[in-house]
Amino acid sequence: MDQAEPIVLIGGFGSHWSDYRFAARALANITRRRVFIAGITRVTWLLAGLTDYSLLVDRTHIAVSHALKQTGARRAVVIGHSAGGIVGRAYLGDRTARPHQRCYHGYERVSHLLMVGSPLRASKEAPRPGMRAAAWVDEMYPGAYYAPQVSYLNIRSRHIEGKPNGTPRQREAYYNYRFISGNGAQWGDGVVPLSLSELDGAATLELEGVGHSPGWGRWFFGDAEVIRAWWHYFERGDAPALQDAPAGQASSNLSTV
Repeated sequence: MDQAEPIVLIGGFGSHWSDYRFAARALANITRRRVFIAGITRVTWLLAGLTDYSLLVDRTHIAVSHALKQTGARRAVVIGHSAGGIVGRAYLGDRTARPHQRCYHGYERVSHLLMVGSPLRASKEAPRPGMRAAAWVDEMYPGAYYAPQVSYLNIRSRHIEGKPNGTPRQREAYYNYRFISGNGAQWGDGVVPLSLSELDGAATLELEGVGHSPGWGRWFFGDAEVIRAWWHYFERGDAPALQDAPAGQASSNLSTV
C-alpha cells in the first residue's frame, strides 16, 4: 500500500463537515497522511433526503479529486461514517439510479473503503431515505463488490442493547434499531444495530463500548485512542486493547469477526 495515499472522510447522516475536524487532526497525527473532509453539510443531507444521494456522491468525488491533486497520489483511502459508508460504496460505482445522475467509477481512485458505524444491509421497504439508499447500493453493488481492487473494512460496535422497558438510553437505542431494521431488541452502537452492520467479503472489526455519535459517549471519531485502534487494525491486521474509558463511560475492547 502506498503510504502517501491521502485519507478522505465522509460524514454521517445530518452532519456538517466541520464535525470531523478533530478526527481529521487525530488521523493526520496518527497516520502521517494528508486528511481531507468531503464538503457535505446539513443542508446537503436535507436535500439528499428529499431526493437521492447523488449530491453526496458529487461532493465525495470533488473531495477525492482534490486530495489526489494536492498529494500527487493515484488513489485515496476513503472513510465513511454511518450513512457516509453508504455514500462511499455508491461513489465506487459505475452506474446510476436515474439518467441525469453522474457516476465516477470511484473504484479506480480508491484503494480502501472503511465503513465506520455504517448500516450496510437494508430492505427496499425500509422507511428511512438513507436506508432506501443502502438498499439500492446493496442491490447494485452487493457485498465487497469491487474487491480485490478495493479493500473493504467494516468497523462496528457492540455498545448498548435496545430494550423497550430499559434505561432511557436502552429505550432510545431500541427505537433507533427498530426504525431502521424493524427489530429494536438487539445490540448495536446506539443507532445502527449489529444485524445491519455486515457486508459479505469485507473484513470486520467489532468494538465494545464505543458509541455511534457524540450523544453516545465515547464514539468512533471523537476519541483519539479509538481512532488509533481501528487504524492500527487497518494497517496491521490486529488491534491494541483500549484502555478504560473516561469516568462515566463504558470500557472498550476489540475483536475481529
